[in-house]
Amino acid sequence: MYNKILLPLDGSELSQQAIPHAIELAKSFGANVVLFQVIDSVSQIIAETTPATIEPIPSGQLTVEIAESAVQGQREAAEANLAAVVGRFVQADVPEAQLSIEVAEGQAAPTITDAVEELGCDLVVIATHGRSGLGRALLGSVADHVARHTPTAAVLLIRPQGED
Repeated sequence: MYNKILLPLDGSELSQQAIPHAIELAKSFGANVVLFQVIDSVSQIIAETTPATIEPIPSGQLTVEIAESAVQGQREAAEANLAAVVGRFVQADVPEAQLSIEVAEGQAAPTITDAVEELGCDLVVIATHGRSGLGRALLGSVADHVARHTPTAAVLLIRPQGED
């Protein structure tokens, strides 16, 4: 039924609650799994840390080189995180040949929905905070965006354990 599963993770305990579900689905369907993590881009880091002013930025402030170094650090941490998750799949008897790692730069929600198309995934397994109403409206939800903007794949939302 499912051939390729996208498992977006961010290193948090919440996102990791989706892992056991993805493992069982991969085993049940013999599906390939793309372990996916989104990191900041250089332009995001610069935009988020540069003051909105017409004054010149004093020396010693953020440079492109510093932002590139930060992105490289995020990439290395993401790859290490996803490699550890590969180990969990292998321990659960999912063949390593069925697993791949992808790290992408950008904003989480649109980058994940783009990846579904680009990678040809037919299922997304993603954890959600389980917020509704005003909480979701104020704080936003990556999982909600993915569920609403992924027309070519099924989306399995995993609610956090122990939350009401």
